[in-house]
Amino acid sequence: MASYEKTFEWIDFPRGRVRYTGQARGRDEPPIKTFAVEIFGSIYYGEIKRSFLTDASSFNVEIVSFGWRTKCWHGTVPDPEHSASFTASQLEDVQDLICQAVTAWDRMEDKPSFLFSTKSHFAGGVFFRDQWALVKDGERAL
Repeated sequence: MASYEKTFEWIDFPRGRVRYTGQARGRDEPPIKTFAVEIFGSIYYGEIKRSFLTDASSFNVEIVSFGWRTKCWHGTVPDPEHSASFTASQLEDVQDLICQAVTAWDRMEDKPSFLFSTKSHFAGGVFFRDQWALVKDGERAL
């Protein structure tokens, strides 16, 4: 019988840590896959999904939304009242952490559900959906 304890544990990296937090009901959407990142002294939540490449066997990871200070706002466009804003450099750090986490999750026997598949592999790309992470004033989006 599978034990998913490790699937939901924090994974520590030099710049921060990441945790798969499972499935949540979006505010106006069907269930979504969620994660948490502890970086810059705080924990932020986001939505994550695979984005398949044209070969249909490779995928990158799309961070659908990011920066929520609590889990209850998943599935909505980031709002300055409830989500943090980041510099472009900070968002690059988050991308790096997610890339490392996906590689670690993919090696697990009991992978997070957004990685279920026996025929696809992670191509190494992590990107933010346009306008779904708040960028500080004077910064340009990634």
